[in-house]
Amino acid sequence: MRWCCGGSYSDGATSTTTTNAVAPPTPLLTVSANHQQSQRFGPMHVRMHKTAVIVSEASGESVLLDSLRTAGWNCTIVTPNQALSEIESICPLVILIDIRIPHPCQLAKDISSVTTEEVLVGSIADKHISEKRRRALAQANIIHHVTWNSRDVGLFSYVGRLANRIRALPALFAVLDETDQAIEVCDEQRVVQYVNRAYETVTGCIRSEVIGQPESEMRRKSLPRPRGDEHERRRSSDWKFLRVPFANNTQFVYMKRSNTTTDAAIFRDVSLKSLKSQTGALEAPISEVLSMLRDVSSRIDGDVAQTVKDAMKVLSSTELYAPSINRFRDADRIATQYYDGLIRLHHPARQRKRSVVDAHREKRDIIGSHGERRRVSADVKNALENDNSWKFDILHLEKVSDHHALSQIGMKVFERWKVSDVLGCSDELLNRWILSIEAHYHAGNTYHNATHAADVLQATSFFLDSSSVACHVNESHAVAALLAAAVHDLDHPGRGNAYLINTRQSLAVLYNDNSILENHHIALAFQLTLQHNANVNIFGNLSREEFIQMRHAMIEMVLATDISRHFEYLAKFNKMHITDVAEEQRDTNSLTICDMLVKCADISNPTREWVLCQRWAHRIVEEYFEQTREEKEKGLPVTMEVFDRNTCNVPITQCGFIDMFAREAFATFTEFAKLPELSEQLESNYDRWKQMTTQWTPAHNSNLIL
Repeated sequence: MRWCCGGSYSDGATSTTTTNAVAPPTPLLTVSANHQQSQRFGPMHVRMHKTAVIVSEASGESVLLDSLRTAGWNCTIVTPNQALSEIESICPLVILIDIRIPHPCQLAKDISSVTTEEVLVGSIADKHISEKRRRALAQANIIHHVTWNSRDVGLFSYVGRLANRIRALPALFAVLDETDQAIEVCDEQRVVQYVNRAYETVTGCIRSEVIGQPESEMRRKSLPRPRGDEHERRRSSDWKFLRVPFANNTQFVYMKRSNTTTDAAIFRDVSLKSLKSQTGALEAPISEVLSMLRDVSSRIDGDVAQTVKDAMKVLSSTELYAPSINRFRDADRIATQYYDGLIRLHHPARQRKRSVVDAHREKRDIIGSHGERRRVSADVKNALENDNSWKFDILHLEKVSDHHALSQIGMKVFERWKVSDVLGCSDELLNRWILSIEAHYHAGNTYHNATHAADVLQATSFFLDSSSVACHVNESHAVAALLAAAVHDLDHPGRGNAYLINTRQSLAVLYNDNSILENHHIALAFQLTLQHNANVNIFGNLSREEFIQMRHAMIEMVLATDISRHFEYLAKFNKMHITDVAEEQRDTNSLTICDMLVKCADISNPTREWVLCQRWAHRIVEEYFEQTREEKEKGLPVTMEVFDRNTCNVPITQCGFIDMFAREAFATFTEFAKLPELSEQLESNYDRWKQMTTQWTPAHNSNLIL
C-alpha cells in the first residue's frame, strides 16, 4: 500500500487540518517513541533509517525542517528536475512536494513509479490549502498536507518507526521459510496470517489456501489419530503454542515440536472434504513434485540447478515408466529390433507436420464443390448458419433435422476443415461414414445420443478456431480431434462404467473394468469404419504410417473423455511447456492440447448460454435418474445416491459438478485458448444454479425434459 494518511497538525499558533482525518493505526508491537538511532522490535534492534526529501525550488530553513532534523531526520531539498534520480538513490521514507512548483500532481504520479510501498508522500505549503486544490492533489494520491511553519512531526516519526519494522520483516520470513519446523501464525480472531513451507509439507495443505482461513486443529495434525490415552496425550503435544512478546496477546502462534518419529510421516488429506478438493483443484503427485523442484531450482545456481532442471525435464515425459534405452540403437542391432518390435510397436514418421494455421491459412473458409451438391433443407441451412459461434443452438438443429444433428453439422464442419482432403477421400464417402456413425448412437438416451456427439463436435471445431490453439496443433491432430468428437460416445447405453461393472456386462469383462465405455466407443468406431462390406472406410487412402498416427491420436482423445481420468489429463496439460521446444515435443504438445480440447468439449454444457446449459443439465440428470432407479430395483450398489428422483436437488448437483470438474478445467484451458468469455458464462450459470437451490423441490424432477 501507499502511505497516504490524513491528520491534524498544529504548532500552537497555526493549525492545518486535513479532510478525511484518520488516526494512525495501533502498531502490532509496542516500542519506545523516542528518537534513537535504533529501535527495539521484539528482540530485534532495528537501525533507524529516517530520511526525507523535500521537492522545492526554494532554499533555506523553515520551522518544519528544523523540527524534522531535531527529531533525527536527514532532510534533503531537491529541485523538480532532480527529484526522480535523487529519490531513487536515497530511498526516503517521507517525500514532501512543494505545491508552488509547476505541475506538482504530475510529479507525484511520476514519483509513485520509483518509490516503494513504505513511503509517505505529502504536500507542503505556506498556508491552508483550498478544498479544490485538495481534491486535485488527492487524485495524485497526495492526501497528507503540512505547512512550512508546522512543528508537529509526530506522524512522520510514526511512519519512520513502522516503515523500518516493515523493512526488517522479509529477513524474518526468509528464515521462517527455511526452518524445518512447521509454523502457523493467527490473528486475534484465530484467522491464519502466515504459514511456512514446512507447514505445507507436514499438513499437506497449500499456503495460499490456508492463509485467510480459520485456524484448524485438525489441519495441523500431522498424523492420523492413534488409539489409547497415552497416544492422545502424546498427540496433544505435537504442536506447541507460543506466546508472542509485546503483542498484547493479539496473535496466536503454533509450532510443530521437533520429533523425528512424527515428522518422518507426512499426512495428506486427499478426501473431498479437503480445502483443495472443495474447489476441484486436485493436484497429481507428479505435479506437486515438479512444483517443488521448480521452487528449488529458482533458489540455487550452477551445476546443481542444471541437474534439477534436467530431472524436471525427465519427469515431464508423457511416459514416465517407458524404458530409456536410446543408447542401444546405434550400437546394438538386435537390441534395437527388440525395442522397436516389442516396446515401441509403431514408429511415428519424422516428417515436418503442418499446423492448423499453415494448413488452412488460405482455404479454410472456401466451401468445397462437393458440399454445394449436398441436399440441405432451408430450415437446416438456416440452423447451421452460425455453427462456428459458441452461441450455436444444437438442440434447435436436432429439432429441424429430425434428430440428424450429427450428420448435418458433421458435414458442415468437415467441409470447412477440409477433412476429406487430409484423409484423401471423397465427400460422399465421408458423408456415408458420418451417417453410419450417427445410426449407431442410441436415440432413446436423453443425453448420450447423437445430438450430444454433434454438440461436442461443434465445440471441438470452435476451440480449434482459436488462433492461440491452432498455432500449437498440427493438421492431422486437428482432423483426429474432429473425428474423435464425432465418435466419442458411440453406442453409449445410457449407463455409466460403474453400472456395467456391477451388472457384469460383457463390455466390462472385455475391457477388464478399465475405461470400459471409452474403449468400446473408439473400438466400435474403427470396426464400423474398416469393415469391407460397408464402403465407409475414410482411412483407405492413408499410408500405413498416416493411419497408425491417426488411429493412435483418436484413441488417445476418446480415452481422455473418461471422467475418472479427468485430473490426470488436466495435470498433463498444466505441466506442458510450449515455448522453445524441440520438434518431437511440439508433436507431443499438439496431442496433449487436443486431449484437453476434446475433454473440455465433452463437459462444455455448463459454459453454454443459460437456456442450453439448463436443458442439457436436465437431460443428463434424467439419464442418471433412470440409472439410479434400475440400480435400486436390481439391488445393485447405487453409483450416485444424489440422483434419486424422489430427493434430488438438481441445482445442487450442477453446482457440485462445476466445483469438482468444470471450473478448473475451463479456467486452465480458456486462459490458454484466450476464450475468457466461456469461464465468465460458467460463473454466471453457476450463480443461477446456486440461486435456484433453495426453491428446488423433488416435484420439479417429474418432468425435467418437458
